[in-house]
Amino acid sequence: MGLPPVDRAGARVSGDPSRIAFLDSFCVLTYSTHVSDSASAEHDDVLRQFVLIIMDRQTSTVTFMRWDRRQISFPLTSSLFTPDSPFRRIRYVPLHNILLLETIHGESIAAELPTEEDPAPVRGRPIIYLDQKDWSSLAKALYEPKRVQPTAEREAANKIIDLARRRKIILPISAGHMSETCKWSNIRERYRLALTILELSGGWQMRDPLDVRRYELRRSLLERFQDTQLPQQNVFTLEPHAINSGRRSQEAPSQFDDLPPRMAFILEALTSIMASFDTMLDTSWAEAGTPATGWVERFQEYTDWLATTGRSTAQRRKSISMFFIADTRIEIAEEARAADITVDTLGDWIDQYLDEDINAMPCLGLFREVLQQKHLDPGTTWFHNDLIDLMYITCAAGYADYVVGDNSLVSQIEPSLRRLNRPMNAYRRLRDLVLVLEDAGYWQPEGKTEHL
Repeated sequence: MGLPPVDRAGARVSGDPSRIAFLDSFCVLTYSTHVSDSASAEHDDVLRQFVLIIMDRQTSTVTFMRWDRRQISFPLTSSLFTPDSPFRRIRYVPLHNILLLETIHGESIAAELPTEEDPAPVRGRPIIYLDQKDWSSLAKALYEPKRVQPTAEREAANKIIDLARRRKIILPISAGHMSETCKWSNIRERYRLALTILELSGGWQMRDPLDVRRYELRRSLLERFQDTQLPQQNVFTLEPHAINSGRRSQEAPSQFDDLPPRMAFILEALTSIMASFDTMLDTSWAEAGTPATGWVERFQEYTDWLATTGRSTAQRRKSISMFFIADTRIEIAEEARAADITVDTLGDWIDQYLDEDINAMPCLGLFREVLQQKHLDPGTTWFHNDLIDLMYITCAAGYADYVVGDNSLVSQIEPSLRRLNRPMNAYRRLRDLVLVLEDAGYWQPEGKTEHL
């Protein structure tokens, strides 16, 4: 049996006063104050001795449990739980880097945590990005199975759920999912959907497409003109705040910068997860604001005008490419400046290398190609959510192993992938994806997997 909780004056965890003092420092460090960087190595050594750290909202305590089940508890001097937090207890398992969150209703959610050495521990698992409609199907399969029709789609949903729960696949969440979920006015269904997304995503996020696009541009320009190779970006990751990484104007400096690096990283990851989870499970309805429609009118006018020009397909594609450059000019200019590219050099890039380099960019290249597909179709009608949907799905298809999306978008992604000579990884239905997973050996009808 573990020792009963003791206060800071207690000495029932160890006879070593320095360890008692460190536990006290660790607790205060975690929730209120700071210590010097010189303690970083010692903090890492002691942290490894704990098998479980429990933060309890009801008792306002944090409890540290060692491998021999000896434990010590301290009061939370600054709670992680906001007054309207949906959680009542958090468990952190340092050895496995897992966070276990228990809601006030008794549901449990497990989330993987990153490390500084490996913020994206994929470990060979296929990454599958789901459209909001498919997340909705998974939620219905869990709570109202008969609503998922036909039966083959319900069975496919159950297989995806099983693989996700066994951590055999990665189902990342994006800011687009968060936004769409929080707009639902049906509180009961929104909570169920949010709970499903959080449980099955397990802390994995897709990086903000705006950040991905910029990084692709910078990486390409540096490689082309500065002979500099930037590492491949982790688009699907556990990295703190990656889901909103493209909103630079909203970024704030870390509140943990003056802590030992490992501790600061753990706390940053914990804060990121709590913020996302609290937002998703908030029972108040986030009423949708008035969407910006200026771009819709501009895109529609351009599509309609292009249909009347009488130009060949090749000429119209070139025209759309220039429209694309004009629309992304700020991103291109800022990343050229970040790469220390001169105006003249940038002009040369646009004239000589833009098509080749953009096509090679997993996200931006597919975005441009699908944009061309939509503009080339004289029957295209643009809606206010089209551009956001297009940005997220093309970013996902550029980097994920598989994508399940809206029928109309997938119908435009398919020819775009063919034109770019990329493998087909976009599907319209969950049952189409499951067939591919079965063929690849990730799921066998008898419940066995070959790959994992």
